[in-house]
Amino acid sequence: MRLIWGMSFVAACLSGPAVAQQGSAYSAGLRVAQSRGYDNAACYARVFAKHAIVIEKSGGRRGWYAPSTPAYNAEQRSRCGIDRLEDIAARREAQRFAVPGAPRPRGGLHGAGMRVAAQRGYSGREATCFARVYAVYASPQPAPRGMVKYAIPDASLHTYSQELFQRCGISR
Repeated sequence: MRLIWGMSFVAACLSGPAVAQQGSAYSAGLRVAQSRGYDNAACYARVFAKHAIVIEKSGGRRGWYAPSTPAYNAEQRSRCGIDRLEDIAARREAQRFAVPGAPRPRGGLHGAGMRVAAQRGYSGREATCFARVYAVYASPQPAPRGMVKYAIPDASLHTYSQELFQRCGISR
């Protein structure tokens, strides 16, 4: 009996830090989901925490990272309805066409898209979808007093409108 009690005590002590780390992984996943504008942030964070590992960053700091494995991507898609591969491709495409050295808007392009969506009267799921499409197509444009604003170039306007309608059901 003492042996079983002792093993249970050791298991409980060893699982304590794991539970604390799991909470930290959940928090990190929640921050990632919210920064990317995912609708189902809590679900994303749960799956992230399940697959996350601790990595050491430059400067000796540690952080959570969920490797983009087929199992992780499939679980995000099936449980949470989040297609990470499509999202990664969209962000890469936006970076590919970004002007080098152009100032980044506060809150990122997604934040700028959310502001534009709010100005046009969209909210909730529609606003989030609008912002994600906007982030892919928006590019820096010169503005008065040497400032930079982000807008959809005329050459991309037709494709942008089609994408908004297909993904979000929004017709301009």
